[in-house]
Amino acid sequence: MRYSSGAPAIVYSTPSAKLCVLGVALFAVAACVYCIGLFVNTILAPIAIEPSTVMAFGGNLTSAAATLSLAGTMLFAGGITHYVMLSESTRLHARIRKGLFDPRYGNPLHLREGELLPDISCKETAPGQFELAISTSSSTAEEISKMGPSISSRLRGRFSRYAVVLAEADVACNQVTFFLEDVTLHREIKASRVEDLCPANAYEFRVQNGTSIDLRTSGSMLIAGKTTGVIALLLQALLAGPDGHGSQVLIIDPKQAEPSRLPRVVSLNADGDARAILSALSRFADSIKERQSFLNDRSTETGDAVHWWDAGLHVSLLFMDEYVALRTLFPKRASKEDPDYCLATFDGLVKRIVTMGASAGCYAIISIAEASVEEGGLPSMLRSACSTRVLFKPTLPEARLIWGAERLLDLGAPRTFSPGDAWFSSTDGAHDRIGFVHFPIMDFPVYRELGRLLDLYFRE
Repeated sequence: MRYSSGAPAIVYSTPSAKLCVLGVALFAVAACVYCIGLFVNTILAPIAIEPSTVMAFGGNLTSAAATLSLAGTMLFAGGITHYVMLSESTRLHARIRKGLFDPRYGNPLHLREGELLPDISCKETAPGQFELAISTSSSTAEEISKMGPSISSRLRGRFSRYAVVLAEADVACNQVTFFLEDVTLHREIKASRVEDLCPANAYEFRVQNGTSIDLRTSGSMLIAGKTTGVIALLLQALLAGPDGHGSQVLIIDPKQAEPSRLPRVVSLNADGDARAILSALSRFADSIKERQSFLNDRSTETGDAVHWWDAGLHVSLLFMDEYVALRTLFPKRASKEDPDYCLATFDGLVKRIVTMGASAGCYAIISIAEASVEEGGLPSMLRSACSTRVLFKPTLPEARLIWGAERLLDLGAPRTFSPGDAWFSSTDGAHDRIGFVHFPIMDFPVYRELGRLLDLYFRE
């Protein structure tokens, strides 16, 4: 189909709308034919030379009107039925197609007269989420990618809650896919007690309804912002319990804030010494070797690779709060009396845990505060190694550090963020694109439950 500035509105309507219009048109024709038949029978027949012939003609017109009326009724009813049975994706497809190609709505793609219209496809990927693909047959991928606000403005009526949140061109630039979401839909998990966060298995952390971090296919996590969101993940690891093979939930709090008073949390000594933190990291790193050795033995027995989740292991988790500030606690140069107490040892342990721990089910959650994002204290190696990334109450300057500027080009229009809102991505195959999430709302004493579960975890 080609673009025409004089095309009538019906051209871009759904088949159901076309059936209804055709039905109404037949009704109008039937009414005209019936009126003509009535005129023939009542006016012409009495004065005709052969009244029977005229009346027969009038009767035929009346019969034709009845037939047209019946056909119009069937078409109209068929159009209504077809409309009711339309999927949401089909209705959205028709709405966008009309908004982009109908000349009454302008010409946002700047199509020339007689130019071939781009192909449009639409599919529903999840409740409240759609993917809209537009081919680049008549425009470049760059030009179509800028259509996000224009598409959002055409989402009215039943789709007024939706907006474009991301646009992405395929590798060959043959089409641009727009990701649409119901921005009013609440997917957050509301936990009135800690048991409401209990994970379904030992390898998935629930973020919100329909969104989880699958640790079978992702790695360590880099999180900027709200510590409460991290606690929701720690609670899930604690609720899963230990596995009997050296699993840990190790929390390191250099700030000596609320978490430092909880059992099993490692913090600074009274004099500000961080040797206990370094020792805890070393023990966590050693546990990776022990767990990997167990998996290797199982692999030798079975003759095939054994994954940690198949071997019954649970997640072993290390949480380092205020990572940038934590690095400043270690001297850059080691002393002769204690050559291991230095920044190089700390960085080496963290690198070892982040890069080698995933195969043994050992992961790190590295947290940086919003104020620390621009300090340059986050090594690029660490950012690259953390395959799951979260930014609470995001801003573009902070997001550039977490993902890099090239990953942010296609994000949708900014929105107003509330506590718990975040941008999120993971290499688990389902959330590779940066998306919007809301971490669990926990309506219970969070730190009390965290302390209780930590104590219970290490007693078992």
